Amino acid sequence: MKNYLSVMVVLALLLTGCQATNTYSKLLKKEKALIEEYIAREGINVVDEKPTVWGEKDYYAVPGYDNLYIHIIEEDTTARKAEAGQTILMRYKKYGLTAYSDTTRYWTTDDGGYPISFTLGDVSDNYYCAGWTVAIGVLPYSGGHCRIICPSKMGFTEDNNSVTPYGYELTYKIKP
Repeated sequence: MKNYLSVMVVLALLLTGCQATNTYSKLLKKEKALIEEYIAREGINVVDEKPTVWGEKDYYAVPGYDNLYIHIIEEDTTARKAEAGQTILMRYKKYGLTAYSDTTRYWTTDDGGYPISFTLGDVSDNYYCAGWTVAIGVLPYSGGHCRIICPSKMGFTEDNNSVTPYGYELTYKIKP
């Protein structure tokens, strides 16, 4: 009887542990809910067509990329256009989407002009972020300035592994 009771306790603990475990699909649902909560909390207006004139809270839902949104702050269509293989010099702020998030990485005047560089289209680059690449595709001109809401699968490897979405404020130049 004592062994039977021990086995039942162990089984109950195992079943409870299994039910508490977040599966990848559950984490993706939580991520989607967090992005939706962020959009609602910030009063963001999601649009399906890239605006010619951007409202302060307009974010373009990039076609073909679930939960990837971009808001263009500044664009100079006379500037040099980004192409695969070019070196991109990037400044960025990365912030969480929770109600009381802190900026996780940020630029300051001490950081210099453009502290991060990567090769556009090179997925093996340490600073490759699919969300940044898509944003550059939507905002292809050097000197572009935008904000993006980036789901984990479009972020850095550590974001993908933790299923954590982030917001970014980006400004970039093409290395001469």
